[in-house]
Amino acid sequence: MTFHCLAYDPIQSLLAVGTTTSQYGPAQIYVFGAHRVHRTFTPSSPSSRKPPLFNPTASSSSTTTTTQPPPAIRHLAFVANRLVSLDSHNELAIWDLASGRQAAKTTYGRVACVATDPGLDWAFVAMQNAADVWAYDLDRERQATGFRVPNLWRLRDDPRGVDLRMGVGIGVVSLQLHPRDIGKLLIGYTHGAVVYSFKQNAATKYFEYVVPAGAPGGDGRGVERERRPRVVQAVWHPTGTFVLTAHEDGSLVFWDPKDGRVVAARSVYETRVNEVGGKRAAAKPTPLVPFVKIAWCCKQNPDDTALLIAGGQAVDEPQKGLTFLELGPTPTYATSSWEVLTNHFEAKRRLTLPIPPGAAVANYCLIPRSSPYFDGAQDPIAIMTMLTSGEIITMSFPSGYPISPTNMLHPSMSFVHPFVQKIAVSTMARERWLGLTETRNRGDPILRGGAPASNNRRAGWDFRNIIQVAHADSTIRIWDVGHGDEIENPLQLQVDVARALDRFEDVNVTALSMSGATGEFAAGTRKGEVVIYKWGGNRNFGRDATKPLNSNPGGLTDISSRSEPTLKDGLQPFVLYEMMQGPISVITVSDVGFVAVGSEGGFFSIIDLRGPSVIFQASVADFVKEEKRSSFLKGHSSKAAPGTKEYPTAIEFGVLTLEGDGYSSIACFVGTSLGHVATFKVLPSGQTYSAQLAGVSKGNADKVISISTLNADTGQPASATLLSVGGLREGRQVNGVLVVEPGTDERAIQSLR
Repeated sequence: MTFHCLAYDPIQSLLAVGTTTSQYGPAQIYVFGAHRVHRTFTPSSPSSRKPPLFNPTASSSSTTTTTQPPPAIRHLAFVANRLVSLDSHNELAIWDLASGRQAAKTTYGRVACVATDPGLDWAFVAMQNAADVWAYDLDRERQATGFRVPNLWRLRDDPRGVDLRMGVGIGVVSLQLHPRDIGKLLIGYTHGAVVYSFKQNAATKYFEYVVPAGAPGGDGRGVERERRPRVVQAVWHPTGTFVLTAHEDGSLVFWDPKDGRVVAARSVYETRVNEVGGKRAAAKPTPLVPFVKIAWCCKQNPDDTALLIAGGQAVDEPQKGLTFLELGPTPTYATSSWEVLTNHFEAKRRLTLPIPPGAAVANYCLIPRSSPYFDGAQDPIAIMTMLTSGEIITMSFPSGYPISPTNMLHPSMSFVHPFVQKIAVSTMARERWLGLTETRNRGDPILRGGAPASNNRRAGWDFRNIIQVAHADSTIRIWDVGHGDEIENPLQLQVDVARALDRFEDVNVTALSMSGATGEFAAGTRKGEVVIYKWGGNRNFGRDATKPLNSNPGGLTDISSRSEPTLKDGLQPFVLYEMMQGPISVITVSDVGFVAVGSEGGFFSIIDLRGPSVIFQASVADFVKEEKRSSFLKGHSSKAAPGTKEYPTAIEFGVLTLEGDGYSSIACFVGTSLGHVATFKVLPSGQTYSAQLAGVSKGNADKVISISTLNADTGQPASATLLSVGGLREGRQVNGVLVVEPGTDERAIQSLR
């Protein structure tokens, strides 16, 4: 299931997201508000829909039930307190945001596009086959009978509806209402654009772009002949002073809607591309990425404008992204010469708003500050961009700086903002989680709307499930997953592993762990590094104090100077352990100040955070060979197959009485990829602790994926907690049972005595 379209309402401060059908579920519409506020709408299945009501070109047999491809939400728009949607099966639906129910729906033939206005109770639906436009009454929730805008280009060019010069049918590619005159509609056809007047019930202006022979056009192809490149989108200037048509050859053509003349024509890179003998005429053709979407934006003053363009860049452009063309204040039309108007569209500056490599822009949605009008493009503060990879990125407007979705968007959206690499879950005491609220500098929230439902707090439950999610941009977000109950601390925590490593490339998180008692957190990377975080204040708040540190393989390095300047209180970088023995396969942060780490290179380490210091380092192959009869488990070690490297896959700390001991102690249990379970005894040694191998057991040929410790007398967990470790001073003994879960459905339960 991937995101397919977005819509934002600045008045209600809500964001609507439409998805596609996948193996994980049907296409749905999600509406998100502040924090965890959300509502889900599910369109009807294709098999339950009636035949299209408005399909003039369909034959009588086309209304029979046929197998249709999975639907996708194609278009979303907020109109007053309703949400209008169009899916890939051409069903136009109206959703009531308050009740969460579908108020009405109508199935059309093949729909090309839909146009709405936040203050207008009409939706205009352009048909793909006949290229005519129908109106749907959103207030009365029915089709407006008797109203239809015919194919205006057909009436102008060819009564048969076929352009004989190009041999293809005429279709509608875009619709947009005039930003200041609701009585005008700009219709973009494949062959040109038309301004339609509702008052006159007729087309008032036609715009057809013709590139003469000798002129380069947008991409410089076919210079030797005259061309009529197809239109891909037509948009109004924010005040309606000009019309812009974007063409498949990469041309951006600006028109005077009063007399229908071309004011200027350019590409993303070059100007005056429609002039013969220009500087581009002799240049080599440049393949361009097709236009995806164009928005004519404006500041608070609608005459101060810019273009935000997805597409139109050179195919070999090294930096992909959105193009921002700043046009600046629009010259006064009545007093400006034609040359002044033409020069205006040469633009003051051009910026590229970068996106991650390996992807392209699939769609975007502007986030305006307050006004829903001007097609949602007045005074935007951010851009939400959907990528062809299925991810979403949010950028500031117009600078293009990345905006973190942490505590800005619903946690569900953060799973693709960007993609998730690793997930871990810890159980944390409710009181402890309520105290973990970070203080960070951030801008105004994007979503403030919606009313949270009343949920009761779970009676008798004093623990929360805290999820840690590592993303492809090396950020890790930590939050309460909830249980359908009241979430008293709905905010998220964030750490930046790349900053802690002082390396912003090739950072892939492979292992996560968080202590439920102390809040200490550790993350391991594919290169074999372990970053450990502790909760606290940032003594470098407001300034970047990052300094280069020498590499220390096998040792610990203080990285507290690499804290984020904008984070005042939260999880701060503590130490870096450069294990450097292959990707980190498993990490466990205990509740009593120890961190155990295993790597795919077959090494295992224990770190005491009190120093901090590394108190044990060894190869799995070395201690697996040391079969000891004093093992806490009865069994025998078996050798690995030749060429197979054994490495830790599961780690657990417990307080238990091991075999042959007359006392209980802190024990670290390590499960491996070949089914071994090794036990290490952690004992006080002066001012610190030491660890020694107590025994190795072979339980199953499959890798160990989970280890649990139980008190054999009470059945309660025998984990290493502050309370259980404190009981060691009083001589308390715990008769333990170890539950080992292999990679199959078998379970191994063995006694420690």
